[in-house]
Amino acid sequence: MILKVAKNIDEYLEIFRQIKSEMPNCWLRGQSNSNYMLEPSLYREKGIIDGNSINAISTRGTKGKYILQDDITALYEFKKHYDKIHDCANFKFIDYLYVMQHYGIPTRLLDFTTDELVALYFSVSKSNDNCKDTDEEIEEFYRTDGFTEAGSAVFCIDPIWTNDQSFLKKQIVDLETYDFESLGHIDTPVCIKTNNPDKRIIAQKGVFVFFGYYVSPYDYYTIFNDKTYKIFIPNSCRQQIFLELKSKYSISHSNMFPDIEGIAMEIKYEIKEKFKNDCAKWKD
Repeated sequence: MILKVAKNIDEYLEIFRQIKSEMPNCWLRGQSNSNYMLEPSLYREKGIIDGNSINAISTRGTKGKYILQDDITALYEFKKHYDKIHDCANFKFIDYLYVMQHYGIPTRLLDFTTDELVALYFSVSKSNDNCKDTDEEIEEFYRTDGFTEAGSAVFCIDPIWTNDQSFLKKQIVDLETYDFESLGHIDTPVCIKTNNPDKRIIAQKGVFVFFGYYVSPYDYYTIFNDKTYKIFIPNSCRQQIFLELKSKYSISHSNMFPDIEGIAMEIKYEIKEKFKNDCAKWKD
């Protein structure tokens, strides 16, 4: 994996410009903690067992096997109930997975975006008061090979390269063409797209990575390393970047989440900041 550091938006955009020249179709994902790997919610809670089991999911490069929550049963159960209360005539399986993910049901999907500033927003949008000196945070990032809680991160991947390695096709998988269930038998992750008209997907320019048979994070696989960038955002720089995204680029909670949740997030942020400022005045 290729490690980079950005302390402000200008540095970040310059790094992205360089990555874009190498990977014109790159996808990005912002994560609030640089210690997190690229894995879907389904993989974050798993039982490790010894020996052989018919219910286990094999993993590459690890000892033993894992038991995961039954996402296939969950999908069909959710579909059965969701169809009763919504018009789903044009829904495909990925659309159900997206809605499931929205309501907190673990899935094999991991959200990415095609927009560099949207990814940066998701990297810095959660406040973090655990700040050190910026140089110390950067030194810790490199010392730990990128796995540290001293900052957030934006990952950049090449979806065409990913699918060529996983699917032997140099194209993004369109689920209108490929059978959904067959993807679950592919060993490594594949990049997929949807035409879902959901407002959030549109606002966030959302695309997805679907994880198949092996229970490992995307950044675990050595075959993807040469085409994976990790841009570190030090905790001490996150707040200023977040404020500049809103003032200069009009990227905020409410337009990334164009619904009542986005409005609620905006209000919560504003009253929390006012509270912190009021407390600071009293200390002075």
